[in-house]
This record gives sequence, C-alpha cells and structure tokens, in this order.
Amino acid sequence: MTTSAYDQIVETYDIDTLREIRDHGCASGVAHDHIYYRDTIKFYDSYQDEIVDYIETMVGTEVLVDVFKQADASLDHYKNDVTWIYIELLSGELVDQYEDTTCEQLSELDDDVYPALTELAKSDFWKGGHGYNDLRDSLGEIVHA
Repeated sequence: MTTSAYDQIVETYDIDTLREIRDHGCASGVAHDHIYYRDTIKFYDSYQDEIVDYIETMVGTEVLVDVFKQADASLDHYKNDVTWIYIELLSGELVDQYEDTTCEQLSELDDDVYPALTELAKSDFWKGGHGYNDLRDSLGEIVHA
C-alpha cells in the first residue's frame, strides 16, 4: 500500500513518463493516473499536507495563493491545479536525481568505457534523434563486458 504522495508518484510513473510530465506538464494528459478531477481531488485529499509542504518548500506559499485566486475560489479547481503542480515539481526533481545518478554511475565505469561514452555523447549519434535504447544496443557488449 502506498503511504505517501511521493511513493504513489514513484510507483505510478516510470522515468520516461516523469520526463514527459516535466517537459510537457500534467495538462498534456501524460500523467495518465491524474488527468480527471476525480483523480486529482482524491490524490489531493489523501496527501494534502505532504503536497502543500512540498510546494511551499520548493516554490513558496505565494504560488498556492496565486493558484487559489486563479481558480476563482473554486476548491475543486484549486485541488486539481495544486496536485498537478506537485506532480510536475516532483517529476522534475526525480528526473534530475535519476540523470545525476546515471552520470555518476557512468563516470565510475572502466577507464576505456567512459571516454567512449563521452565521445559518443558529443557525436552526431544523438543529433539523429537516437535515444537510450539505441545507445544500449550500440554499446551492449562494451558496457556488459
């Protein structure tokens, strides 16, 4: 059973979805479990203190006041928007942590592998729209050797 808002988001969305949420926001529909008011209001009601504390810590109380004003004092609208703000902020933080950890792990690879990865990252390979799976397929035996 999920015991916190943080845990629910981590259990619900994979890293690629979190990246999409960070880049495009919940309003884009990518936060598939938090699209409709019934979902966002239930989430807010379940984790209100954690959500509000996190937002206050990350961006300040003024944001919550502004959201309430923009919602024209509609409590449902406010809860929806605050839930989305929470998910978007947390998504950004989780993606940053993941990418920092991945870079740290890569820097600890064998002295022959890390320079090759660095070179690849600077190459035209990425400019062609290749992603993680292409890199994994290209490097498979080098990384796993």
